Amino acid sequence: MRPGTRELLRESSVRVASVSVILFFLASCASTAIQQSSLLSLNESGWGDSYVLYDVLHFQKTGTIYRDLSRPPYLAAQYSPLVYILYSIPGRVFRFSNAFLAPRVVALTAFLSCVLLVASIVRALIPVRFVGLWAVAMAGSIGTMRDWPLQLRGDFPGIFFDLLAMRLLFIPSGWAVIGAGFCAGFATQFKFTFVAGLLAGGLWLLLRRRWRSAVIFAGGGIVAAVGIYVLFWVHEHRMLQQILALSPGIPDLHGLRRQILQTAGEPVVLLAMLGISQVLLRIVSRWGLLVLFAASSFCIATLTDLQAGGNVNYFFETLFTAVPFAVLGAKRLMSWARQRAGPAEFVTVLFTVHLLVPQLASLDYMLKSNHPSTLQARDRRFRSLEDVLIGRHIFSTVPRIALLDRDPALMEPYLQSYLERLGKFDFGPLRRRLGAQEFDVVVTSAYAESWRGVPGIASDLRMAIIATYEPYCVYTPYLVQYLVHLPVGSGLHDAKLQAALTRIGCQPVTCNSSPVCQAW
Repeated sequence: MRPGTRELLRESSVRVASVSVILFFLASCASTAIQQSSLLSLNESGWGDSYVLYDVLHFQKTGTIYRDLSRPPYLAAQYSPLVYILYSIPGRVFRFSNAFLAPRVVALTAFLSCVLLVASIVRALIPVRFVGLWAVAMAGSIGTMRDWPLQLRGDFPGIFFDLLAMRLLFIPSGWAVIGAGFCAGFATQFKFTFVAGLLAGGLWLLLRRRWRSAVIFAGGGIVAAVGIYVLFWVHEHRMLQQILALSPGIPDLHGLRRQILQTAGEPVVLLAMLGISQVLLRIVSRWGLLVLFAASSFCIATLTDLQAGGNVNYFFETLFTAVPFAVLGAKRLMSWARQRAGPAEFVTVLFTVHLLVPQLASLDYMLKSNHPSTLQARDRRFRSLEDVLIGRHIFSTVPRIALLDRDPALMEPYLQSYLERLGKFDFGPLRRRLGAQEFDVVVTSAYAESWRGVPGIASDLRMAIIATYEPYCVYTPYLVQYLVHLPVGSGLHDAKLQAALTRIGCQPVTCNSSPVCQAW
């Protein structure tokens, strides 16, 4: 092959490889963006939203975050005070018919702020044209985060302040060090396990022998972390008891391994492995700070996610920190591709066949399942059920339905099942209320659910429902199915409710023949 032809082939291969990489990250970002179209949805964006919203609304009304656990719904507020305060702010100014909307806007803003802050860190480390756009594309393409930006959690606000601490430490200024320490400590106000910024920042300053800066950083962090918690505790004496309610936890090594593998399989992580090898030994450089931060956050996530209630969101801080290394890895990969046609063709095949094609299929599914007409139809069906149930005394193991009752007896059955296994919760009061047929209707999921070995509904609670309520019909407002139960022996006095359920399309079930009755 002539030199000119070989050069032309190599340039063409590099262009095709570049396009395949760009298309993959753009398609991934598009999938993430489309997934957020449920912003206006009447249903939860993810597990736990309803019980967090319940505590947010309770705080708005009463000014108290941590409720008396001797009263229904008996569930401890699991998160740090600032989570509830943050999500309650827009609700004090605006009123929407959908109570989820304003808190979701806050959650989405926190996620987007993390993405932009990652881009700022990358631009500071790699002063190359368009590198910030690459960082935004990579941070927005992380598949494990796709379902989380609208969920009411403390993860993204806390991660934002930890990332901001890292970014401030890049600035050679005493005031920047004070601000970094405060931000690293403030991150713990959203999740008290977010101490990676404090550990990494303090250790990095010590390795650089900046003793005075290390003391200032630690001082700012302690004031923002311990000091603010003490102030909250003065007003909320039940705070520590409820935040630590799930301790010591139920260990689940299998689930932890599965979530680590899910995190490690992200393309951003694979590219980061290629990039980190270039800077791993430059521990006192700004890259070294990110190496320490990534290692700290990963170790803390692994330790805390060992308990069965954890999810992949524990690793989000590590994934965001991987983005700068991933940009460096992509830069290195494309540099190899420019040298020979072989590596360029490998990159093309890897990103096109293994990553881009499945991502395009996922994008097509996202477009169909999140089409405006589909979302509106789901909301109409939920509104229909809400119109039937509103004003009635409801017992529901589906948190979103439980939220329809002004005084819910149960908000999050999974966490109470978890607490029962720890010997910290007694279902006795709920069993007695069910036995007395205090509730007009019981709504459960149509199928038994569990997470990391802990059942979604404790067996004692399930038996109490079966003893005094019988399945009447199945309703499907969207992808999941609800099983509606009526009191045993209710007879004709529930004819109005039965007629209303039939009118909205709740399909009657006969437990002698229906598999649904056996499955729930």
